[in-house]
Amino acid sequence: MDKGSVFITGTSRGLGKALAERFLQAGLAVYGCSRQARTIDHQDYRHFAVDVSDEPSVVSMLKQIAALKVPVNLLINNAGLTQASLGILTRVESAKDILNTNLLGNFLVSRETLKLMQRQRYGRIVNFSSINVPLGSVGSALYNASKAGVDAMAKVLTRECGNADITINTLGLSLVANSGMLDSLNPKALAAKQEALLKPKALKVEEIMHAVNFFASPLARNISCQTVYFGGV
Repeated sequence: MDKGSVFITGTSRGLGKALAERFLQAGLAVYGCSRQARTIDHQDYRHFAVDVSDEPSVVSMLKQIAALKVPVNLLINNAGLTQASLGILTRVESAKDILNTNLLGNFLVSRETLKLMQRQRYGRIVNFSSINVPLGSVGSALYNASKAGVDAMAKVLTRECGNADITINTLGLSLVANSGMLDSLNPKALAAKQEALLKPKALKVEEIMHAVNFFASPLARNISCQTVYFGGV
């Protein structure tokens, strides 16, 4: 991708921030959002303090982005909440937070961004999922359900885009280095995940960028509704 702009959710820290910085280094304009204040200082970066599950805030944010008159060629739905509790011990407040952020938030951001992409007849959306889904990892019932919902939604939204050159795909991440993911797992849980993977090494941001750029390429116009998992699950 060498033109237009990139919109990334969840850019205040971790993977979202790292991806935003890589695209800025590549010379692209980047829009980012998170519940927190901006943590990236760059002339080509515009930050929005937004909860992606709040519809009025999301609608306002995309109107402001549209007013800048720079095509949004790539949306990366990175914002998300994880889960580390057995289903029978998960409180309804936690369940709502996970579903509102991971599923409803993805829908709202995708819906409003797709309106811009439909006008320009071009766009790429990359969603992030996890190896927890195919592995059926214990303690991630609501998280897995939210990500399965995103996959199902992507198939329908792609069809609703008609003949426009718009694709929606998903990257299933394994263990990501320097993202806080490894730190959140105790040694036993980390070892269990690594044992379940054919490729257990932690992912570098550059590896994720490589996969994102593949889906974002104009030459990937006939690849949509696909989920590619890291780790060899």
